[in-house]
Amino acid sequence: MSEDIKILISRLGTFRPSDRSVLGRHFDDASTRKVAVDAVKEFVQIWERADWLEAYSIERIGKWIAKYQPSDIVTLFDVWSGSPNSDAKAALKRGIELGRVERLEHA
Repeated sequence: MSEDIKILISRLGTFRPSDRSVLGRHFDDASTRKVAVDAVKEFVQIWERADWLEAYSIERIGKWIAKYQPSDIVTLFDVWSGSPNSDAKAALKRGIELGRVERLEHA
């Protein structure tokens, strides 16, 4: 795992406004988008391997992605989180669904 992915994973763990800003810049830049995608996927996979699950943290990330990222990114995570299903991926999917509703309400 690259150092950039490790740094983004640590930011996903705290997910403060400054962390979201950094992650958003990575999603916005075509040259760093894959790093951001890989970091979110790895973050969820870390929770899949954990003894317990902090679902709310993952839901927050999914919600933020659905509200603020382009539809192709949202679709990528929506599809990825659906198969094979785990509690961690289900949390991401729930967050995406909530974020889509909020995005539509504010459109």
